[in-house]
Amino acid sequence: MSSVFRTVDRVLPGSTYRDVAIVTVTIIAVALSYGAISAVSGFPWWQTLLLAMFALGGAAEFTFVGVIAAGGAPILAVLAGLLVNSRNFAFGVAVGPFFPQDWRALIAAHGINDESTAISRTVGNDRARWHAFLLMGAAIALMWPSGAMVGQWLGNVIDADLLGLDAAFPIILFSLIRGDLKNRATLTLTVAGILVAVLLTPILPLGLGAVSSLSVFALVAAGWSIRIVIARRRGGTEQSSRAVRKLTRRNDSDAREPSRREGRR
Repeated sequence: MSSVFRTVDRVLPGSTYRDVAIVTVTIIAVALSYGAISAVSGFPWWQTLLLAMFALGGAAEFTFVGVIAAGGAPILAVLAGLLVNSRNFAFGVAVGPFFPQDWRALIAAHGINDESTAISRTVGNDRARWHAFLLMGAAIALMWPSGAMVGQWLGNVIDADLLGLDAAFPIILFSLIRGDLKNRATLTLTVAGILVAVLLTPILPLGLGAVSSLSVFALVAAGWSIRIVIARRRGGTEQSSRAVRKLTRRNDSDAREPSRREGRR
């Protein structure tokens, strides 16, 4: 057993455990708020628990509960939650390079979210990132439903606004990814995404402003596609030019050959 823990210590630095612990504390606080809001909105405990276990995404669950509490149809609440969680597509792209290409990826995919992705970015190699991802994912899978249940039972005692989660949680996530922002391209895309989200948040329904920042990826994909097309065209043009030059030299050589024969005669 001790050899197992020594192996884990070699894979993950002590700072990773500290980061996971700090993020887990904020997750518990957010889960308490979610459970309390769910209880006030009329959800029974088992619905709150099932949603926390299977959705495992705070933004989507808050959106779902908010739509139902506002009198919206359940199908609209589900669609809104799915739309908010569409940001996980970008997280999947980020964690894909270090995910194992076997059955483990299918199970671990359920744990892809803001926190697990951010924690995995704080370590250097793929093996360490995979272990950091699993550690954060396990903490979320355990503490998020547990915190939601406690919040459900406390009900009206908790005031989510007084916890200051709107500011604390994004600040912690920003601190985790600040190392990635040293890359100029990543920083540029991040700033562009922030601007898009800030501009569209007053216009779009609650929770969709942040999702709109993913449109930056569409612009990047379009730019890459244009570069590939231009590169292929340039490559084709250069090949055609080389072929024309080669054919021209061959024709010139064939044209000069009779003159050389006449000179020899």
